[in-house]
Amino acid sequence: MTRLCEDCGEHAEWQLESARDQVAAPPDVVATGACRLHRLDATENLLSQYGNVTITETLG
Repeated sequence: MTRLCEDCGEHAEWQLESARDQVAAPPDVVATGACRLHRLDATENLLSQYGNVTITETLG
């Protein structure tokens, strides 16, 4: 399945997954797609929305 950038709808070259760093509860995981132009914006958005997170980027 081809993932699309959630900002512009182009082919997403990266899939970014963030998981909240919580010890007592299961991690809250969110995934988003980003193209080359919006990868940094998507990363910053995940950090601002979810605070202390671990972000995994997958080139695809």
